[in-house]
Amino acid sequence: MKQLIIIILVIPMFSFSQNRQGFNGERFEKIQTAKIGLITEKLNLTTEQAPQFWSVYNEYQGKKFDLRRSMKRTLDEANSLTASDDKIISSHRQTLAIKKKEIELDEEYMAKLLKTISPKQYAELKRTEQNFNKKLIEKLRE
Repeated sequence: MKQLIIIILVIPMFSFSQNRQGFNGERFEKIQTAKIGLITEKLNLTTEQAPQFWSVYNEYQGKKFDLRRSMKRTLDEANSLTASDDKIISSHRQTLAIKKKEIELDEEYMAKLLKTISPKQYAELKRTEQNFNKKLIEKLRE
């Protein structure tokens, strides 16, 4: 019951209106709802932790999504058969710079998340994200 209350409080905080490439709105919403439910259950967030955690986590996910979208565009340019050699090298350098930014983002948000959850909850978050992503990829392949 506690998880259901937290999910009901958290879902409106997540910006479903963001256009996520590759997913229609309804499909993306279902995936995010499942992810929210699983993370809430696995982390056993208290009603005090949940709003603060989800605020930080959703901000982090949005920034990470933007970086990955930028990296995909850059990689598409880098792998273009019509691009010049200089453009290919430049695009690969940009990709490396984006990867560095993603690592910096991970470090920044790890610190922010650890202000709202314990290190054990953080470890569980990372495990849960990996398992969720693995299952999602399996489902998408079917």
